[in-house]
Amino acid sequence: MKSNNWVDLPLRIFSGVLLLLVLLIGMWFGVAGILFLLFMATIAMHWEMGQMFGARRRRLFVICSVAGLGWLPLVVQPTVLNFGFFLPIIASFLPVVIGSSMIGKQRGVYIIYGVILTLGTMAFWYITINFGVFGVTVLATLVILSDIGGYVAGRLIGGRKFWPSISPNKTWSGIFAGWFLATLFGYVLMQYGGAFWTVPVCVAVVIGAQLGDIAESWVKRRAGVKESSGLIPGHGGVLDRLDGFIGGAAVLCLSAIIFLS
Repeated sequence: MKSNNWVDLPLRIFSGVLLLLVLLIGMWFGVAGILFLLFMATIAMHWEMGQMFGARRRRLFVICSVAGLGWLPLVVQPTVLNFGFFLPIIASFLPVVIGSSMIGKQRGVYIIYGVILTLGTMAFWYITINFGVFGVTVLATLVILSDIGGYVAGRLIGGRKFWPSISPNKTWSGIFAGWFLATLFGYVLMQYGGAFWTVPVCVAVVIGAQLGDIAESWVKRRAGVKESSGLIPGHGGVLDRLDGFIGGAAVLCLSAIIFLS
């Protein structure tokens, strides 16, 4: 084990604890608090996407303004879901459509990841509205377990890289560690009233989180940047921190629709 493998650990722990504290404060205020955090995170992620792909100043302002105006009704009046998904879909995809006309490069990549980002945030919104703090707690726990498993196993065990051309730091040992921790968490949930599908759904959510991480790594490579921004010391940007939530939320939302509808 090389000591320089852990050189970033103190900063990562400090930033991680602060982010967890912010999430807990939002959850303390219930659904309204979580939706407010989602609203702020969505604007930040669209800002990061815009600047990664060459948008500057006024264009970034327009992208963020459209994201704020598009998502504000979903946060202030979440009962808009009672009228179906048409209005939420239009509102949430509007920033991607407008932003694609204002970036300076890789418009196709921007649109593809914009769609992924929007579907993930919509899924998180759906989970919050329908399952409240419990649903968000389950999602956050699985994403955190995936990150911990990937980080610790990747540095303690190392081994073959999962996809070196896209995400050079991700190892097969870290991937399997995330699946293992998800299995344990799913088993615990099943003991407290979960159904037979709890364990496979938990593993699937972690796989979704890992794919979300890989998708964001691919986007950064195409955009020619190492991090989405420098907003979060030790973690890069908001996209770098929430990429797992995007993929994990999509899988959890789909699973809820399949098994609980």
